[in-house]
Amino acid sequence: MKILLITQLFPFKKGIKETSGAIREFAEEWGKMGHLVKVLRPHFSYEKEPFPDNPNFHISNNIEVNFIKPFRIPLLKLIWYSRKKTEQFISFKPDIIICHLYNSYFTFHWLAEKLNIPLIIGIHISDIKISNNKFHRWHQNLIFKKSSAFACRSYSVNKLFQKQFPKFKRKTFIALSGIPEEFLNNRVKKKNNKKIRIISISSLIKRKQIDKVLLALFNLPENIDWEYIIIGSGPKQQNLKSLIKKLNLTDNVKMFAHKPRKNIIKELDQSDIFILPSYHETLGLVYLEAMARGCITIGSINSGVDGIIIDKENGFLCDPYNNQSIRDKLIMALSLDNNEKVKIINNAKETVSSFTIKKKSEEYIENISKFLK
Repeated sequence: MKILLITQLFPFKKGIKETSGAIREFAEEWGKMGHLVKVLRPHFSYEKEPFPDNPNFHISNNIEVNFIKPFRIPLLKLIWYSRKKTEQFISFKPDIIICHLYNSYFTFHWLAEKLNIPLIIGIHISDIKISNNKFHRWHQNLIFKKSSAFACRSYSVNKLFQKQFPKFKRKTFIALSGIPEEFLNNRVKKKNNKKIRIISISSLIKRKQIDKVLLALFNLPENIDWEYIIIGSGPKQQNLKSLIKKLNLTDNVKMFAHKPRKNIIKELDQSDIFILPSYHETLGLVYLEAMARGCITIGSINSGVDGIIIDKENGFLCDPYNNQSIRDKLIMALSLDNNEKVKIINNAKETVSSFTIKKKSEEYIENISKFLK
């Protein structure tokens, strides 16, 4: 299959923290499967990832990437992408166009009509959020009517999309991301630590709600011996440090900057509970990574991991807008007896056993193929 992939969710290099790398992982796997992939990577002025010095490059023989800048008139705050120049970047006649995230399909949906090929739209939580604006929703409806299918990036996003755009529900499929196989291999048996080790790994931004975890920990019964590890960085870092000091938790809480993947595996292996009560999460691969490494995992209701985590079966789901719910689910996880703990951990490992990047990339292509028949 010849695939034209258009998205800003495509980092120049793997591991760049400013841009999610999940869509790039799909593209790389599709290339390994023998598909020809052309990536148009629009770059917008508000992005934190800088425009690369080498904007045109190959990842492999059959994956070519072009970072493209728009024309700008700063005084009028206008930007646009030249249609003629955009077409010049396309070196072959694609079989399909896949656009992920609203800026991409708002700007480039016309290519599907121009080339007379199907348009697949990747739906993220951001696409649902902007549809609450009447103008954006009207614009989305115009484009969606011409689209062949919608790749919803989680069960919860699919549910929200079908509620917001019910006339397109027959055209949706789930396009989940996978985790690296190293998270599924060489699992270690956890030690029974006297002190319960709780961990969160995330960007330190408001919607991740690390502050709510700190408040829940502060209100735990005094007979529970615990430590809390926070790995990540972001604009809320100083606020969190101040809150830790205010709550007198400096002896129990340790904060670290982003760590390499091999170190993340080690940190998860040493931890008992992973918690991240975030909201507006498209999926959240870190939950799957924690489940794979044997952590009791606490996510959020109606967020990306809801539908993968089944409450009290393979993890726990809290209400991210309710402090008491976050505390209650944390206490449930802390109060499990050994048999209950082993059952949830084994169920979680079974759930994510098929969540490899390779497997999920294959499923994505299989689902697309169904809509192209």
